[in-house]
Amino acid sequence: MPADPSTFQEPEPPPGEAELIDKLILVLEALIEKSYLTGTTYRDTHAKGHAAVLATFTVESDLPPELKVGLFAQPHSYPAWVRLSNLSPAPQPDAKKDLRALSIKLMDVDGERLWQSEPGARTLDLILMSSQTFLAPNLQVFYDLEVALLKGGLSVPLFFLTHPVVFLTIASSQKQTANLLQIPYWSQTAYALGDRVVQYHLQPHQQATSTIPVKPASNFLRERLKEDLARQSAAFDFMVQLQTDPIRMPIENPMVAWNSDLSPYRKVATLRLPVQAFDSPAQVQFCETLSFNPWRTLPEHRPLGGINRARLRVYAAISRFRHHKNDVVPREPQPEDPSFEPS
Repeated sequence: MPADPSTFQEPEPPPGEAELIDKLILVLEALIEKSYLTGTTYRDTHAKGHAAVLATFTVESDLPPELKVGLFAQPHSYPAWVRLSNLSPAPQPDAKKDLRALSIKLMDVDGERLWQSEPGARTLDLILMSSQTFLAPNLQVFYDLEVALLKGGLSVPLFFLTHPVVFLTIASSQKQTANLLQIPYWSQTAYALGDRVVQYHLQPHQQATSTIPVKPASNFLRERLKEDLARQSAAFDFMVQLQTDPIRMPIENPMVAWNSDLSPYRKVATLRLPVQAFDSPAQVQFCETLSFNPWRTLPEHRPLGGINRARLRVYAAISRFRHHKNDVVPREPQPEDPSFEPS
């Protein structure tokens, strides 16, 4: 019989994990420098940002007691920024197969953070992807993949020959996308919900009616987003999936999809994108400057597992690295910032 998921204990990090994270940071920085010798230095992934758009994140008013935890303890509507992007480490035409990301930065959130880049900042980050599972089963395999990408040449096919499941996972998760507002997103990794374990899920209200243009422009996803949000608002259900079986719904292997038959998704909030324009030069630059880290959250929502433990240091280091290279001082946005108002 599986262990009681309501009394989970996160495993201790394996020996050498801290040193492996140190090496991973160096490899990712080397990959960035290799890709961007001149001009703007982009992220190591999610390099092509489609837009940063204003949103509201409204916690449900009638949640059951087991879901009334941390951010979801009380009904409340938070102002937010949403950054939509492609996963590829280099900007490429939108018609190419790729993963898409939707990152949410809530503002004016009460409580202490597990990590925050600025003292007193009241932001909280949620990061979701268009694939349910991560591309590697653990930190060591992810590091080995990044080393192969840095070396190039035969190193990449040799890596995939020895890691066929990783190759199949990456190949099957990369898809063409017709509309960023009409696809679901997942957290891929696990998070605490008080003394329980969950993964996050975004389910769009919009039906998947869009198709790939016959002759798609390089930035057609951004243009379609611009057209859609000029006409009408968009919304997503923000949901949690409680871990009910620690074996079949593991924390430490994010390449295993959590089956909704074992535990259905349960709505806890609504993410709404109002009618707006987002294409001013200042807002385009703002989209590039934004940084996210899953550890910018409340203790009740602690990120879990080896990949998330690495993200704490990797995301912060890469953000500092690229902002330094671009000679930009990063700053967490504030809800009273007047720069970008919905039209």
